Amino acid sequence: MIWLDIIDPKYVLFFRNLIPKLGLLDEVLITTRKSKDYDECAKLLALFGIEAIHVGGYGGASLAGKFEARLNRQKNFLKLFKKIGTPKLFITGASADGTQTAYALGIPIVQFSDTPIKSDSFSIENITLLSRLTLPLSSLIFRPFIVPEVCYHALGIAKENIIAYDFIDVALWLKDLAPGRDFRETYHIPKDKPTILIREEEYKAHYVKEKLPIIYESITQLSAKIQANLVVMPRYDSSGLKKDFGKLKNVFILEEKLAPNEFYPFIDVLIGGGGTMNLEACYLGIPTISTRSLFLFHDRYLLDNALMSHCKTAWEVCEVVRDILDTLLDTQTKNRGAKIGSQAKIKAGEKMGTKIEMKNHAKARAKKLFEPKNADFDEIFQTIQARFYA
Repeated sequence: MIWLDIIDPKYVLFFRNLIPKLGLLDEVLITTRKSKDYDECAKLLALFGIEAIHVGGYGGASLAGKFEARLNRQKNFLKLFKKIGTPKLFITGASADGTQTAYALGIPIVQFSDTPIKSDSFSIENITLLSRLTLPLSSLIFRPFIVPEVCYHALGIAKENIIAYDFIDVALWLKDLAPGRDFRETYHIPKDKPTILIREEEYKAHYVKEKLPIIYESITQLSAKIQANLVVMPRYDSSGLKKDFGKLKNVFILEEKLAPNEFYPFIDVLIGGGGTMNLEACYLGIPTISTRSLFLFHDRYLLDNALMSHCKTAWEVCEVVRDILDTLLDTQTKNRGAKIGSQAKIKAGEKMGTKIEMKNHAKARAKKLFEPKNADFDEIFQTIQARFYA
């Protein structure tokens, strides 16, 4: 039996296409966690029809709460395995509880790790708590090519057990993305205005030091200054967001978990406080503004390749959004003017295109940077098979 503990929404998307391959090797068991105020991962698993056993919950923002929740999950794993048997292999992306349980039971551990350092440069001091709790216990570690090997080797892992893959994770689940149901219809969002999606920072995460106000200040200022739909995708409980912004006429707060193809094709800008959605938007050619409180290797890669902007104040966010929307409007105006034979002329060599053409051009450029080689699990699966099922 191969056991996966999937406790992060990003890893639902990541492992989605690996799970059927693993099923060719052995029975697959999937566990997750769910709490009253944070069930995003469980909802996403259900959305994709992936059966999972709910084992314990989240511990919230405090260290004591996280530790207690982890202990409770480990006890419940033991109870589960007494009923169904001990797995042969454990695979995860961010689970300290699962990793430590597997290690204690002598189960080999395959770790997918893309955030070993809470910085965009290596130092021992910046190795995350999660990495310290999990990576040294792992039998095999897979890392994206943009994260240096030293981040893992410094923890004592042999280099032959640290394997790079030649793509950035989000390319796995977005490269064949086709538009789905338009979320604007579900939430009665006007289609005659630009749509800006706003994502909170994961301020309860182990690598985030503090909850910054920039996202929330930006919502207020954008609502007053920009003629656009402001769609807020909550990270945790939405009640506070509804209390603070629910009465603003151009602000829409999402309640249900949406598949990527239900919203990305229909937004014009992403303002993101997190990492995964910023990467997703950049890969899809969507203008992206980061408000993160820290830079990781992924953030530096996006910024160095001019795929993303970063803002430190709500005023900066408003200015960058205005510039993006002005560019989109200017392009559409030129396109309409040329089509009807108006006096609008385009300078020699200047390309004219629709918003979709601009996005496709940006996506083509991003694809080359995200996928030096085609994003798939073929080589990863072969390695797992050779190491543990030969």
